[in-house]
Amino acid sequence: MNRTNLSAVLAMLLVAVTTGYAQVNPDTAGWFVFDVPALALSNGGVADLSYLNSDRIPEAGYVSVSDGHFVDAEGQRLRLFGTNVTGDSCFPDQDVAPLLARRLRQFGFNCLRLHFMDHSWSGSSRDSLWDDPAIGKLSEQSLAKLDRLIAECAANGIYLNLNLHVGREYPGQPTVASSRAFRYSKNLDRWHEPFIRQMEAFCRDLLGHVNPHTGRRYAEEPAIACIEINNENTMIRDDLSDLRRLPEPFLHALQQQWTRWLQRRYGTTESLRQAWNADVVPLGEERFTSMDEWRAQNAGGAESTLEKDQSRLTWTATQSGTADWNLQLQYKGLQLDPGRYTLSFRARSRDSKRVGVNVMLDSEPYGNVGLNEAIGLSPQWQTFTLSGPIKAASTPGHLRLNVSLRNETGQVEFDNVSLRPGGGEGLPETDTLERGVGLPGATAVATVRLDWMRFLIDTEMATTTRIVRLLKDEIGCKMPVADTQVSYGGVAGVLRESTLSDYVDIHGYWEHPSYTRNDAGHVTAFRIANTSQVAAADGGTLARMGVSRIAGRPFSISEYNTPAPNDHGAELLPLFTAVAGMQDWDAFYSYTYRDFGKDYANTFMRSYFHLIGRANVLVHAPACALAFRKGLITTSADGVACRIPVDQVPQVTLQDGAVEDVWRRVGGDPAAVWLRKATVDLVNSGDDAVLSGNTTVSAGLRVADTNQIRWYPNDPDGAWFSLEAPAVRLLIGHVGGRTFEVGDVQVAVLDRPWPRDVPAYACISLVALDAKPLAESQEILLAASARTENAGMPWNEERTGFTSNDWGQSPTLSEGVPLDLTVPGTPVRAWRLAADGRKTEELAIRNGAVSLRPEHQTLWVLLTRR
Repeated sequence: MNRTNLSAVLAMLLVAVTTGYAQVNPDTAGWFVFDVPALALSNGGVADLSYLNSDRIPEAGYVSVSDGHFVDAEGQRLRLFGTNVTGDSCFPDQDVAPLLARRLRQFGFNCLRLHFMDHSWSGSSRDSLWDDPAIGKLSEQSLAKLDRLIAECAANGIYLNLNLHVGREYPGQPTVASSRAFRYSKNLDRWHEPFIRQMEAFCRDLLGHVNPHTGRRYAEEPAIACIEINNENTMIRDDLSDLRRLPEPFLHALQQQWTRWLQRRYGTTESLRQAWNADVVPLGEERFTSMDEWRAQNAGGAESTLEKDQSRLTWTATQSGTADWNLQLQYKGLQLDPGRYTLSFRARSRDSKRVGVNVMLDSEPYGNVGLNEAIGLSPQWQTFTLSGPIKAASTPGHLRLNVSLRNETGQVEFDNVSLRPGGGEGLPETDTLERGVGLPGATAVATVRLDWMRFLIDTEMATTTRIVRLLKDEIGCKMPVADTQVSYGGVAGVLRESTLSDYVDIHGYWEHPSYTRNDAGHVTAFRIANTSQVAAADGGTLARMGVSRIAGRPFSISEYNTPAPNDHGAELLPLFTAVAGMQDWDAFYSYTYRDFGKDYANTFMRSYFHLIGRANVLVHAPACALAFRKGLITTSADGVACRIPVDQVPQVTLQDGAVEDVWRRVGGDPAAVWLRKATVDLVNSGDDAVLSGNTTVSAGLRVADTNQIRWYPNDPDGAWFSLEAPAVRLLIGHVGGRTFEVGDVQVAVLDRPWPRDVPAYACISLVALDAKPLAESQEILLAASARTENAGMPWNEERTGFTSNDWGQSPTLSEGVPLDLTVPGTPVRAWRLAADGRKTEELAIRNGAVSLRPEHQTLWVLLTRR
């Protein structure tokens, strides 16, 4: 090798080390400052999509639902492409509100979700809806700011999504040690009468408030497209261990409601006792026969040790991993026939840890088969007994008992751990319908747990019915209403939302950070796996959300993000838009434009969920807004339907939990959501859930039924995804050093260093701004991005996290994606765009291809034929 070549190799290695594993700074090769402004521009340049919105929301008529979709006041199909503002960000200063609304319009957003306004902040300086939450008095100052924001959005053709109960804690909110189950009074205001009444008073006050800028009550504001009653709030879940620890008067009130429900169902104590005691089975032989089968599993960089002393186990975790399952204590090699089993043990934790316990398959595809419980430990020894069914695994194989620390460090001790077939408890001897029936214990038999599930469903739906009637009949709300996210409550959430809501909403995050908290509950660090959703063969978050789309209802995703600082966050908008367009979903809200605080102009990337500062994400907003709102992506013609008998909902919820789990149990692959339309529906008859349509997914290259999507998550050369629609092209994934034909567009992505042993990642979008086929378009917007991060962001060695209060320093930098692009049709000219969307200098065309390089210091380019 000559000296010149050696120098080149050394230079490349230096760049690889600098950009791949260490911190970046303004001198790092291939990186540059590219600040996309967060507030309105006097001239939005060629990337300004303001024309998509009407001059203002019409004052006559409201958003409604027709044929399973949102329609505007004129009855025209309405697709909402939105974002969120959160907490005190919902109360921008009077001079900022018009700048914010106009900027959102320029990006192509036509809806803004007002989220987490109702938290009181316990006397801090943050703005809140509350002047005095203890007596339910709203803040006139905050309402004035909210009034102005709503009026400015309406004047810019931007609808609002109004959230009611998100972060409020009612006066008298109880606390349960080591539990976050009732944070923000969630679960409790589903059944506790004083809290329900306070919620009703809040609804009357807020929705009855008259906006002086419009002269209308919020309940009659045409610009408010929809209302969410609750954010991520349900009592239909397994909180029994926490409910049993509620203080008075809450526990007594719940037990009274439970007893009254049982009286209506059974009539007499004798009938109740016969039904519940029929499932109790005598205990059989011990199944934990060898201490050698106990072991600690450490994955994702996690570290823990296990000490064994006769019957005692001491498990000490000193380092978290990258995912919730990375720290586990396991008993391996179990062979258990389906049936009831009883697990008992003594346990304590010097750190008062909360652990998850379950029995699961010990090989692919894993999966829980029973005895699933969350347990709070204390420094004192306690005895625990769990009893319940263990079902047959989805595939043959050994099982294991699994104890999870949920990726938190600490120490737990166990003694005399026993697993035996049989057991269970029916109606305790001391309980009667006359004296009262306690909440089911950890050893309750299946009949008891099924009755408990029915009680939860009935109680929650009764409260939802009450609030919906309040909103519509008493207060006079004119817009569609949803209760809470359909996934909250599992399959029962489908029953609730399909019965009582006008539309269906859900939340999803790809690789939501896993937090490490201190004793005060404050986040001190985080971890992510740091991968692309394109590489998730199971369809990831998009699949988990998509299987819950209820047939005949508009489908809304009001929170979605690939949170920062994920190296693949650029795919947030394009990947969602591709699947949502093919599925014909109705509303999308990225979470969140501003996540608390009111410094909108500051583009420093400061938190996981901000869009502000994430240039790698925002440059794709115009293409995605245009593609989604104009319906430029062909909708799937075929369909996969999961049909669940309505009278089996309690049983299926208890057995499976989420709709995704039902899909898998009955033989479907949720990854089909990326390839063909998917719905869930409740039917009047049947013994179990069934799937209809093509639910299979190929192992190699996957092609949607529209032929516009191609997805290859297992490509040995690097996972990739592409979309080919007449006016839109997308290419996403580990595509560095490769050339792709996306329809009649050729994209050659040059190689560059990447932190892991895969080709460099890129996210590329191409859209005709006039919505014509690319070969005919006069203006085409190209956006190409990869990573955006702050200078000196202190990644750990695995690039899976850092200390949460240190996000590096200014400036925020973006990574250039070198590529050569050839588009069909007559020759084009190429223009570099500045971060504010203004057209600047012309770029070279070489051999008919547009050449974009990092030295051009831009993430987007305009192609013209004019």
